[in-house]
Amino acid sequence: MKTNIKNTVMKNIALIVVLISITTSCKHFNGYSIDGTIKNGDGVKVSLEDITTETPTVLDTITIRNRAFKLKNYSSKGIYRLRFGDDATRSIFLYIAPNDHIVLDGDYKQLEDYTVKGNKGSISIQQLVSISKARFTLLDSSYSKLRAATPAQKDSLLKIFTSEKKAYVDYIKDFINKEKNTDVACFALNYLGPMLQEEIPYLVDEIEKLHKSDPESKYIDGWYKQMKQYRDAMLQENEGGVALNAQAPNIILQSPGGDTIQLKNLQGNYVLLDFWASWCNPCRMENPNVVALYKKYHDKGFEVFSVSLDANAEQWKKAIAKDGLIWKNHGCDFGGWNSAPAQQYHIESIPSTYLLDKTGKVIAKNLRGEALAAKLAELFPQQAIQ
Repeated sequence: MKTNIKNTVMKNIALIVVLISITTSCKHFNGYSIDGTIKNGDGVKVSLEDITTETPTVLDTITIRNRAFKLKNYSSKGIYRLRFGDDATRSIFLYIAPNDHIVLDGDYKQLEDYTVKGNKGSISIQQLVSISKARFTLLDSSYSKLRAATPAQKDSLLKIFTSEKKAYVDYIKDFINKEKNTDVACFALNYLGPMLQEEIPYLVDEIEKLHKSDPESKYIDGWYKQMKQYRDAMLQENEGGVALNAQAPNIILQSPGGDTIQLKNLQGNYVLLDFWASWCNPCRMENPNVVALYKKYHDKGFEVFSVSLDANAEQWKKAIAKDGLIWKNHGCDFGGWNSAPAQQYHIESIPSTYLLDKTGKVIAKNLRGEALAAKLAELFPQQAIQ
């Protein structure tokens, strides 16, 4: 009998301990909660996703009822995606930390105009979304006008487009510079969008700084690993040559007519630095493409600087005439593979090309055929409108 009473008492104590534990955990819940009010969204599933994994991981899902939904769970701090339905473009990005009570208000038909309270990081993201949308609308409008412009209008509209593009990029950079939340600052890099490729040096430097400031951030670490892969690939690609984003070394040579030509004198234009030779069949096969592109874009600021690895002056001059290489900047020191420019640029095979921007920096390497045409069409978008 005493044993039974003892067992009963112990069971009751255990039950009380469990109840106390449950009650205490409810009072001291340290997870997040999200209360949403979404017009025109009844019946739509809302999913909170971890976007730091290779494939976004769904952490929680609920259906909007009577314009409302509520999510309550545990997570580590960071950037998350709140996806509405199956379309990933219908999403709101949030910064979530333990103990956050986030309140959302929006319209399913126009989610980008949502409002948010309860977390500074999420509020910063909302402001980024709102302001960048307005600025990008102006940029997109100016680009549309440029595409539809007459030849007489193109120069002035191009200046407007370039100015608005710079203003947009400057806004994103300023936001990143001022944002104290490193995850949110890193998230803002996404908004460079189509300008991202042009901002690779900035991107690399900024991610280095953010990773150093917050090495434990899973979100920043994802960007950091991608940048490391990119840098490793670029190092491998640029091994033995002039690196991308590096200033192209100046080249001084004699032209067929005996004049001195210098690569640096072409700054202010986009320049194709082309290493070739009269005896190089692949070079000669590529020449008609370069000629056609020169004719198309020269008046808009495209130049070609050809460096020959010939050792015979007559063969070099005959090839220039036969292939119709009409640009003025042809140079050769008749040193073959041992010529000074070939050594300077570590040329190991031809044809070999460098595409330089207006300041003389390398922006692409070994573009030929359709790849070169596509890059020039990108640099001179107005040429697509005839």
